[in-house]
Amino acid sequence: MNLPTEFLPLINSLDGINIDGKVKVSLAIGLFVEKQVTLAKAGELSGKTIGKFIDLLRLKKISWMEYTEEHLHDDERAIREIMGDSSNGEK
Repeated sequence: MNLPTEFLPLINSLDGINIDGKVKVSLAIGLFVEKQVTLAKAGELSGKTIGKFIDLLRLKKISWMEYTEEHLHDDERAIREIMGDSSNGEK
């Protein structure tokens, strides 16, 4: 694979022993960020465990978990059920 020289300083800053490993990590991060692959698949593609891949994402300040509005509503509903109040918070 031929890489333009302007990519080398950026790729060299990535985690990996050799250039191939660094390119794999870079591609896996890009695919994950673009939601083309799952976290597990990105870890696999990068040659890292999920835990190590998550650590790398954290280091790069890339969110690895998405907490949506739907998740919030599910959590609120579960809390109400646990607390014994299924009336949507109205008493």
